[in-house]
Amino acid sequence: MMINYQGEDFTETEFYGREILEAIQLKNKFPTPKKVLIEMLEEMRHEQLDLIDPNC
Repeated sequence: MMINYQGEDFTETEFYGREILEAIQLKNKFPTPKKVLIEMLEEMRHEQLDLIDPNC
C-alpha cells in the first residue's frame, strides 16, 4: 500500500520511518534521550498494531 504525504508517494515502511525521524527532529534534542525515544516508538507501535503481523 502506498501513502501519499505532501504530494509524495511512500510505502508504509518509508512513511513510518519518516514519522520516526520527524518525531526525533521535533524534540530539538540530539542525541535524543533513550527514554524519550522509546516512549515515542512505543506510542507509534500502539497506533499501528493492526499493521503488525503477529507471526513475525
